[in-house]
Parts: sequence; C-alpha cells; structure tokens
Amino acid sequence: MLPPKRMFTRLMFSYLLVTLAILGVISIIFINLMQKYFFSVEGWQLAGRVERAVSLLHEPMLSGDLEALTQLAETLAFSYDVCLWVTDREGAVLAESGDKRDRLGLRVEEFEIGHVLDGNTITKQIVGPDYNSLLYIAPIFEDGERGSREQTPASSSKVIGALAISSPLGPISGTIAGVTRLGLYAAIGAAVLAAGLGFTLSRNIAHPLEEMSQVALELSRGNFENRVRYRSRDELGQLAQTLNFAIAKVAETIENERRLVKQQRDFVSDISHEFRAPLTSLRGFLELFREGKIKKRDQAKYLDIIYHDAMQLSRLVQDLLDLASLESGQLVLSKTEHEPGELLRLSLQHLELKLAEKEINLDLSIAEDLPVIAVDEGRFRQVLHNLAENAIHFSPPRETITVRVERRGQGALFMVSDCGAGIPAEELPYIWNRFYKVDKVRTRGGTGTGLGLAIVRQIVELHGGWVAVESNLGGGSTFSFWLPSGTPPPPRKIAGV
Repeated sequence: MLPPKRMFTRLMFSYLLVTLAILGVISIIFINLMQKYFFSVEGWQLAGRVERAVSLLHEPMLSGDLEALTQLAETLAFSYDVCLWVTDREGAVLAESGDKRDRLGLRVEEFEIGHVLDGNTITKQIVGPDYNSLLYIAPIFEDGERGSREQTPASSSKVIGALAISSPLGPISGTIAGVTRLGLYAAIGAAVLAAGLGFTLSRNIAHPLEEMSQVALELSRGNFENRVRYRSRDELGQLAQTLNFAIAKVAETIENERRLVKQQRDFVSDISHEFRAPLTSLRGFLELFREGKIKKRDQAKYLDIIYHDAMQLSRLVQDLLDLASLESGQLVLSKTEHEPGELLRLSLQHLELKLAEKEINLDLSIAEDLPVIAVDEGRFRQVLHNLAENAIHFSPPRETITVRVERRGQGALFMVSDCGAGIPAEELPYIWNRFYKVDKVRTRGGTGTGLGLAIVRQIVELHGGWVAVESNLGGGSTFSFWLPSGTPPPPRKIAGV
C-alpha cells in the first residue's frame, strides 16, 4: 500500500497534468478557430471592396482612359488602405496604387491569372519575411457585371481585365496576438485555480485514506476503540462506514469469544461447586459407615441424609443434561394441541403433596376464551413445576401462591406469583442465567441446582414464546411465560428478560 503522502502527491500531479493537457488542447483549438474566423471576416470585407471597386473601374476600362483609371485606382487604394492593381486581358498592369512594399505580396502564378481571366476569383494569403497580406483577384467583365463571389465560369460575358487587391494582415495578426495573450493569461489563471482545486480534492481523498490506514494499523495491534471519523455519501464514505462496521463486528466477535470462555470457566467452576457439597457429604458419611463409627440408632438418619445428597446429585445431572440438550438444539419437541386451562389443572395435580407439606394454599385462576396451544406436554409440565416449586419454597408457610392463565395476543400467558421476599431490581436481568442465585434474599439453602430458571427460559423460547419476571422487595415475585397459538408477536421488552 502506498504511503498516504505519496498518494496525495500522485493524485495532485495527475490532476494537474490532466488539467494542463485539457487546457492546452482547448487553447490550440481556440487559436485555430479564432484565426480562421478573423481571416474569414477579412476575406468577406475584402470581397465586398473588390465588388464595389470593379463597378467603379468598369467605365474607364471600356473607354481606355488610363489617366482616369489611374486616379480612380489611387483614390480606391487610399480609401480602402490597400494596394491595388488593374490589368488588361493579357495581364499587363494598367494602373497600380498603394504602398510599394506591398507589391512584394503579389505572388500570382501564371495559371492563376488564366483562371481569373476565365471569369473566376482567387483569394489567398501571402506570407513572407517582411509581409503578411491577403490577396483577392476578381475579373472585370465587358457587360459591367461585377466580379462577385457568385460569378461562375459558365458566364457568357467577356472578361476585359482583372482587379487585384492586397490587404495587409498586420492589424489582424496584432488582434490575434492580443487575444492569444489574453487566452494565455486566462489559461495561467485556470491552471492556478486548478492547482488549488487539485490540492483540495487530492487532500480530501488522501486524508480519509490516511485515517483508514491508521485505524487499520491500530486494529492490527488489538485496539478496537478507534473509528474512522470521515463522513460522506460518496464511495470513500461508504468504505469508511464498512470499515467501522467490520471493526465493530470483529470487536463484538472477540468480546463474545471472551465472554464464552469466561462462561465456560465459570460453568466448570459452578459445576465443581455444586457437586462438591453433596459429594463431600456422601464421602464423609460413607467413610463413617465403612469404619463402623455410626451407631445403629443413628444409621437411619444418616442414610436419609445420604439419600437426599444422592437425589441432589441426580437432579443436578439431569438438569445439566436437559440444559445441554436445549442449548445445543438437539432437543426435539413432541407438540400436541391442548386447552391451556385443562393442561394447567393436570400439571398442578403433582404438586399437591408439596403444597400440603408446607401448608401452602393454591389460588388457580383460568380465564375464558383461551386459545388452543400446541406444546410438548412433558416440557410444559417441567416449566410449570420449576416455577411453582420455586414459589412454594420461597413463600412462608400457610401463605397462598397464585397461578393464572389468560389470553394475551395470539397466545396464552401463564403467571406464577409467590409471597416471598422479592428480588432486587439489579438482580432481575441475571436470574435466568444458569447457576445464578440471588444471595441472601432467595437462597435455597443448598437444595437447588441453580439451573431451573435457565431451563425454563430455554424450553419456552424453543416453543416460540418468551419469559418475564416482575418483583418488589417484600412484596413477592411473579414469573410469567407466554406460549403462542400460532405465529408469536414480537417479544415484549420486560425487565429480567
């Protein structure tokens, strides 16, 4: 890649060369057209003078009055400020007038004289070291017809002579030179203006490229904070936006990878922690049994502890297997259509024993006109049990938990409310993460795996629904999940989702 300054220099000189080349071509074309124009104008004027002079010289030519012809020629030469010659049919000069130096401009070939005496006109520019003139030769006819430009060789009138007028082109050359100088000054001014514009344009192109190069260099060093500040609707602006978007995506990908590595590390740490407590308990009591240090009257109590630790490990392993299947997308749902109210009643029957153990009352509310939902019955029961068991566990004895279902959009919204201590607002966004427990407020005393809510969220989202939570400290919590009957609406923005 070229250095930015070198790119700027190349752009600058390329722009100047192109501009100067265009100005040069335009100047050459302009000068040529200007010369042709001035010479054409002078030729038309000279042709008009010749026509008027021929009409005046016709009578002296017919009468043969050389004195009158000479005086008239001098008068015309003075009036027109030209050099004038009058010849007879044989080409002999009958009268001449004007500056003698202009005679050097008379360069008429023999075939040209014959061409004029045949009734034609001749116009040509004669250039020499000391002169530059325009020569016009026209025939003089016997019947008095003018030697006009419209005269053709087919005319039957007899030619009795010819008139030649030589007009100096010095004034025209001076005019052309003056206009050329003005054009040159204009070209120099245009070149200076082009240099300024070229500098500005080249800088506008090279500067964002230099900025992009610097940002790319910082990116290669691992700095993803810098962005290209150039903003425009042109291709460079689009390139800058694309580069910024690519940097953002790379930074996001790296951040996600770091977060994933941290989650994996935390996951291993959390699993180790969850397994350590029951395994330590199991190992300790089994060693006591092995060494015979537990009395017979205490064996039933310690066996019950061992049984509960084993069940805790079993639930933890099953929850891990369920969560792994859900997160990997390998879990296949077996959906069937159900009426939400009836499905809710059947699922809650299995919780009667736990409700009775803690003397918790259940308030079940089922709305009318509920839509039919298609769900995996076993997974639905798993979701409801996780939420209801949490509500039972965190509600004080002899309190009431509420389970409701109502129509919400194109689906059914299920809500489980408890009478617990509530959850701090700052904890709500994290409660759906695996192994997350709200310290001090919702501690489960070592009986939970910390995976229940994570599994709930995965199962509900696999059904095309969403989960939400609302909680107030000291006022209990309400966990809800929505399941669609058809195509689900866009997810709601609810705290904790």
